[in-house]
Amino acid sequence: MDDIIRMRDLRFNPELFVNFRSGTVLDNLLCSYKGLPKGVNYMVIGDPGVGKTTIILDLIANIASHSKKARILFISAEMNEIDLAVYVQRYPKFGDLNIMFVESDFNGEAHHLEKIDNVLQQGWDIVAIDSFHELQGIVKEEENITMRLAETKLLALIKRHNKAHNETRVNTTFLTIQQVTKSGAFIGSNRLKHMITAMMELRLDNPKNIYSDRYVVFSKHRRGDVGVKLYYNLSSTGDVFFDEERYQQELLLRNLQNNVSTQLRDFATQFDTLFNNNI
Repeated sequence: MDDIIRMRDLRFNPELFVNFRSGTVLDNLLCSYKGLPKGVNYMVIGDPGVGKTTIILDLIANIASHSKKARILFISAEMNEIDLAVYVQRYPKFGDLNIMFVESDFNGEAHHLEKIDNVLQQGWDIVAIDSFHELQGIVKEEENITMRLAETKLLALIKRHNKAHNETRVNTTFLTIQQVTKSGAFIGSNRLKHMITAMMELRLDNPKNIYSDRYVVFSKHRRGDVGVKLYYNLSSTGDVFFDEERYQQELLLRNLQNNVSTQLRDFATQFDTLFNNNI
């Protein structure tokens, strides 16, 4: 019976349920009680060119601005220093982020998994990874193991820090960008899907038109709603612009649809009751 517990017997630090706020309307989508929760895993996928990296960098930069004590790390396995310099020119606030660059070592001397583990042991509130698939491939090559085993090692590392197994006992939240297929489908195993708390999707209204409207939507969410769209624009210099007015209209329409559905179910129940009583 040692493996059996009751939730009412568990005790948590109340601070664990105080979310990180970005100060934008995106907080409403991140969690039902607003903001980015602690000790969770959010996966980010989306159509090519939709701005996945920009949205995540903007989010963690805003959180860093609103939560001065939050320790935030960005692990870049996709872009090097020169690539990210372009982002900083357009979004100067990205220049203050803590960044760890991870690149394939063709000499076979680097062991980035060990290096990442050592860095994470310092204790970080939020760690963003771009991207999981690229980092998985680097670990596979450096450790001379299969992609499945590389995934296992990375997931074990994430799980340990979710549960605060680090020097400062902080429950780390991971924001992980993941690649998709040409059709926009998620790349990854079922284990990876089951481990995530929420799946944030960045989509185009017209996937064939890179200039069509872009929006954030959650297709899986243990801490909030799914299916609610938040449109955004990357054209504004220095910030991502979220269309809050359109978001409120989306919520209003969603509530109206829910109310109509509830009324239809009630009418159907009343009809069935009346019909059965008259038989």
